[in-house]
Amino acid sequence: MNEKLLEIKNLKTYFKTEEGEIPSVDDVSFEIRKEEVVAVVGESGSGKSVTSLSIMKLLDENGYIKEGEILFEEEDLTKLSESTMRRLRGDDISMIFQEPLTSLNPVFTIGNQMAESVRLHLKMSKKEAKEHSINMLKKVGIPRADKVIDMFPHSLSGGMRQRVMIAMALSCNPKLIIADEPTTALDVTIQAQILRLMKDIVKELETSILLITHDLGVVAEMADRVVVMYAGQVVEETDVFTLFKEPKHPYTVGLIESTPKVTELYEKLTSIPGTVPSPLDYPIGCRFADRCPHAMRVCIEREPAYEEVENHHHVKCWLHQEVENERDREKVNV
Repeated sequence: MNEKLLEIKNLKTYFKTEEGEIPSVDDVSFEIRKEEVVAVVGESGSGKSVTSLSIMKLLDENGYIKEGEILFEEEDLTKLSESTMRRLRGDDISMIFQEPLTSLNPVFTIGNQMAESVRLHLKMSKKEAKEHSINMLKKVGIPRADKVIDMFPHSLSGGMRQRVMIAMALSCNPKLIIADEPTTALDVTIQAQILRLMKDIVKELETSILLITHDLGVVAEMADRVVVMYAGQVVEETDVFTLFKEPKHPYTVGLIESTPKVTELYEKLTSIPGTVPSPLDYPIGCRFADRCPHAMRVCIEREPAYEEVENHHHVKCWLHQEVENERDREKVNV
């Protein structure tokens, strides 16, 4: 097995609001090994993006890490100063954001924005930085890279801008790339190109990727392992083949069943009833209980543990854990 690159242990990230402190990420643990693609999936509001921003320490002024460790090559990022983190970002850890048009500065050329990071982290001259940036644009398949380097972001298509973002993320040869919904704003043809590009990057540069997405099609295409999040918690984790073949958590089953399949015709798509609970009012027991078709009395009264139920397959669900008596097994209407 490849050695660990990133290990998140019992991470709790909170936000200060007018209603009080609320948990956005609540006791999350998982790891990423070298040259591995790990996908984090879940609905909007499940805590995926906040987890990635916690790793980068890019939370806004109201967000903070309350508990837990984020070990990158065995060094706890939560204890590092901002100046140390600034050196780490871009150098060892890079991030590809969801919408490249809002992530790129509209008043600077592509070359200016790429060269800034290269000169800061790789200590190159202005000329060397430009040449390096052009080579990176070529590496991600951008034609006429020597011309694109002098263009402004609005002059490029969505797919080209996303390639620029990937080139910027790769410029300093990072060990880990965090990709937050990297294909959401793109049409399906460009999505396929970007996904192929990212797979090639993992093989060629031996880089690990943390892929944040809600698209299970992207997960099937890209991931080695999958972390399923719901209401700020990890509810299931396993390798990608096992997840699609034998999902354990009812929420994971619901996500897979609600994904349209090209080989089947539907009068109506399957959906998961209800909505993700508010962080201001999380239930006492399982947070998925009021949407779960298998909910038992124990589900609404006690929170299940997050346990390994099979080899390297973890799940947070009473269906796969022992309950104390028959009363706990009683089905409930939710």
